[in-house]
Amino acid sequence: MLKKILFPLVALFMLSGCVTPPTTVDVSPKIALPQQDPSLMGVTVSINGADQRQDQALAKVTRNNQLVTLTASRDLRFLMQEVLEKQMAARGYMIGPNGAANLQIIVSQLYADVSQGNVRYNISTKADIAIIATAANGNKMTKNYRSNYSVEGAFQASNKNISDTVDSVLGDTIADMAQDTTIHDFIKQNAR
Repeated sequence: MLKKILFPLVALFMLSGCVTPPTTVDVSPKIALPQQDPSLMGVTVSINGADQRQDQALAKVTRNNQLVTLTASRDLRFLMQEVLEKQMAARGYMIGPNGAANLQIIVSQLYADVSQGNVRYNISTKADIAIIATAANGNKMTKNYRSNYSVEGAFQASNKNISDTVDSVLGDTIADMAQDTTIHDFIKQNAR
């Protein structure tokens, strides 16, 4: 009777030691929206995204003496495209093809550099996002948004720790985009 209970229990404990944490990092930054511009009357913009990072890894960490590559839970190209669409709609633009301007949001860099020791970890995260605006009249403008964030903690960096730093640096970048009127002013000047 004891063997019937003990053997499955030991097997379960052995297998539970083999469970590895997921290799994706949840990315869900806070999206800041700008104020509406009541002077916009039916101005349409088209928006698309691009991920031009050299490496699709969001972070690389050593776990159990092995280098583990962590990727984003969402396609960053579509995430940032969705953010820009929400921000432009909040300003009062309509989103659609063949607009007064074409906007491309490019993820040039988003990476969490994780260093770990026996008792502490450090995560330094950098984001570099660019928006290229091309007006229907051919005029073009590029605006870059950069942000970084660092955090230290005890023991090993978890996926949640990395997720929090990535969300923080992206949230800062998105807030900068919402407050900045450079692209908005460019479209208004060239949409005539």
